[in-house]
Amino acid sequence: MTTEQLQFLFSLFSFVGVVGILFYMVLEKAKSHETAQRIRVLEQKIVNVPKAEEPSETKEEVTAENSKEKIIALYEEGADVELIESALNIPKATIEMVLKFHNLNKSDNWRESVNNAL
Repeated sequence: MTTEQLQFLFSLFSFVGVVGILFYMVLEKAKSHETAQRIRVLEQKIVNVPKAEEPSETKEEVTAENSKEKIIALYEEGADVELIESALNIPKATIEMVLKFHNLNKSDNWRESVNNAL
């Protein structure tokens, strides 16, 4: 190969390399533009999302207190745990926990009344 042919070959490779780099830069610019558009659309969707209503803790507490009272009332009437579970549609573990704390509180009150009597 002559020097002229080598120079032509190297200049051809250089030209292809420059065109490839330019093509890559154009593709990356298009990707960044598309990403920016998606971000703008998502930001608009976030702004336009209606505010969700905050759950009220007081309603849950009142419901929990009512269910505790119902569990204790049914238990003191002589109902079994399975019967309470089916009647109130409350999990068995919750019923057992409420009854356990109720029995502990009852026993604590009994101890206090005995100690105060002495």
